[in-house]
Amino acid sequence: MRVRRCSPGSLSTRLRFALGHAIAPALCAAPLAASALLALPAVPAAAQSLRPFPPPFEIRVPVPPGPLVSGDTRYFVYELLITSFLPAPAQVSRVEVFAESAEGQRLLEYTGEELGGNMLPPFIQEDDPVVQRTIEPRSHGVVYVMLSLPASAATPRQFFHRVWFDLPAGDSTEADYVALETPIHEGSVIEVGPPLRGGPWAVFNGPSNDSGHRRMPLQLFGRSAFAQRYAIDYMLVDAEGRAFPVEGGDNDTYPGYGAEVIAVADGVVSSVLDGVPENRPGETSRPEVFNLSTAIGNHVILDIGENRYALYAHLLPGSVPVQVGQQVRRGQVLGQVGNSGNSGGPHLHFHITDENVPLGAEGLPFVHDAFDLLGFCRQGPAGPCEMHEPKTRRGETPMRDQLIRFPR
Repeated sequence: MRVRRCSPGSLSTRLRFALGHAIAPALCAAPLAASALLALPAVPAAAQSLRPFPPPFEIRVPVPPGPLVSGDTRYFVYELLITSFLPAPAQVSRVEVFAESAEGQRLLEYTGEELGGNMLPPFIQEDDPVVQRTIEPRSHGVVYVMLSLPASAATPRQFFHRVWFDLPAGDSTEADYVALETPIHEGSVIEVGPPLRGGPWAVFNGPSNDSGHRRMPLQLFGRSAFAQRYAIDYMLVDAEGRAFPVEGGDNDTYPGYGAEVIAVADGVVSSVLDGVPENRPGETSRPEVFNLSTAIGNHVILDIGENRYALYAHLLPGSVPVQVGQQVRRGQVLGQVGNSGNSGGPHLHFHITDENVPLGAEGLPFVHDAFDLLGFCRQGPAGPCEMHEPKTRRGETPMRDQLIRFPR
């Protein structure tokens, strides 16, 4: 550990510390009065040291990251939640991730504009990398991490993080980091069947580091929850490679409207809502009564065991044939694709969480046992999508903007 003491009027330098336990700057202040010293409890000589106070930040990872699999790559998707207790703004200047320990292979580094693009403070929408990586006084920010490893490489047991901060002017102590590892999820990957039949289905807002689902944590039940961390919006594409109909069309002009939604696994129905009116297509059309239930519209949650819950949202009113407590089999119809809840057009929203709470739980990674990769829809629902020769994928996760087909 290196500690450089403050001097009056000196400029700020950089505090470096690792995720979790860390070493903070010594305080720059005038000597304490004798009366103040008398109020302090006695400290054994063996416990005394020159180590400065811990830094006023808290950093945590909501859940251990687990892998997504796509092609020859595994992706680890997670967040660093950073809370500052400083009375002045501070900037995150660098984030590094290493395999196993500080001496391991450096797997990822965010700095500058890339760091700004992968970090968001609360309620800030400005497209400014400096603003995005600034944590306001006694506030917090989120660093979104998406780390890729070759599928053939060994999976580390843990990730080691280094986080640098540019502290407010007037703080000129530099301290080295200490290590705290973030464990990697050790459980088996959730493998499920298809939530729909056939296709081609476009994977909009699918797993990536900057999708709308990914960047939408909700503060519910006393914590920030990332239920939609791995969520997918499935939209059927027509023969011209478009998921949107002619502008101004009603719900029934969308290719996927009314398609059957099916169980991805055997399970028990744990939640049902049916009767939320449909929206007219468009960004401004939403339920008249908007709350945690109607936000996901007509929906089914399926308990597939081991604290895993599959959500099917925005279903067609009156299309849900199942009820709470009913046991269902893989492939059984649960409803139809509709446009209810927080939805601008007919689609199926699908994700898996660790609790029977659709938006207040943590999203879990999953893979489908089989699908065909048909192309990509990089231009969005208006298309057209790019098509290529089908490639069968097994035990993989559909990723953002992929065009896929499920077995019938």
